[in-house]
Amino acid sequence: MNHGYLLSSCLLFLLCWACHSGSKQSEPVLVLERVEEVTIPIRDCTYMNPASARLLETDSGTFLFAYNHVEKKLHFIDFSDGRVVHKVPLAQDGPNSLARAMGFTITGLDSIWATFIPPALALINFNGEVVFREKIPNHKVEVMGIYTPESRPIFKYGKELFGPQPYFMDFQNMGKEEIFNHHLLFSMDLDSREVTWHEVFYAEDFWDAGKKISDFSWTMREGKIYIAPLHDHEIIIYDVVDREILGRKQNKSKFIDRFQYANELIWDRKEAIKTRLAHDLYGTFIYDGYRDLFYRITLPNIEIDEEATEDELRPQGRSRPIAGIMVLDSNLNLLGEYLFEENEIYPSGNFLVGTKGLYISLNNENHPDFDEDHFRYQVVKFTTEE
Repeated sequence: MNHGYLLSSCLLFLLCWACHSGSKQSEPVLVLERVEEVTIPIRDCTYMNPASARLLETDSGTFLFAYNHVEKKLHFIDFSDGRVVHKVPLAQDGPNSLARAMGFTITGLDSIWATFIPPALALINFNGEVVFREKIPNHKVEVMGIYTPESRPIFKYGKELFGPQPYFMDFQNMGKEEIFNHHLLFSMDLDSREVTWHEVFYAEDFWDAGKKISDFSWTMREGKIYIAPLHDHEIIIYDVVDREILGRKQNKSKFIDRFQYANELIWDRKEAIKTRLAHDLYGTFIYDGYRDLFYRITLPNIEIDEEATEDELRPQGRSRPIAGIMVLDSNLNLLGEYLFEENEIYPSGNFLVGTKGLYISLNNENHPDFDEDHFRYQVVKFTTEE
């Protein structure tokens, strides 16, 4: 045997191994910085994780805009002491009726938009008066309504409003080819009030392995809408000016592997909750304009206690015990992932973006320190280090 050759081969192997190991060590690591914890007393009877929550930082102060489901009013809450500084009444009858409203979005300091069942869109002022209301017709499928939670708000760009419609009508009876009758977004021209449904659909292979549930979260950056399905790794990038899909980017979390398929209806409520908890899904998709980053919440499956009652399972469905976050740059490149401690955060919503960072609610009802008398947020920032 040529000992010189053997020695050279060993040295080459060790050099390659060292280079390979070094490259692994130099991969960026996502670091979560806990900026501060915010606790604000709730001075009105309201839910500690309110719907339609948004942080408003103005010259006159910082306010939490939120829907109070008890009073059925929109509140502007002083973020320093919890005082409700203004309430927007939501009439349930009469000329300003907002009955059957399915979400509220504030797009300016004088504009609140409401969406409805059946499909309609209304502009209301801060006195709860309806400035105008328009139906949203669709000639391909009969859409039941337009639902705009915090994770899927109305967007205003120029003289147009953009709204979502993620659901499949007659889900159980439709075939795969019918997916392309269900547009994912519409727009309304604010001058003509004309409604346009845009040619934006889920990917062609969305139902290849079975009937995945149709739902998404979305956000907007510089004239582009980013659609992030809850049961798919893909993110769709749509240019609202040029009216075209710019790309579809796969962004798979290492914690998300098994989506729920709804090939058959589950009539038993307990079994339905167990099935949801036993599968992975994505949550809210957020754009942080202060740091030019995207955040995608991840909701991995959990082990189910087969002896648990429906009442014991329901809080886990509302506040999943395990949750994480993906951080993406402005080109949707993954910077890293972070997994929170069990029951550390409320992962189903109530995410606020502010100058200090991302506000994440700590009011997970399964946590021993759960407090329904305060809004509680952990403000975080993310950095990467070699």
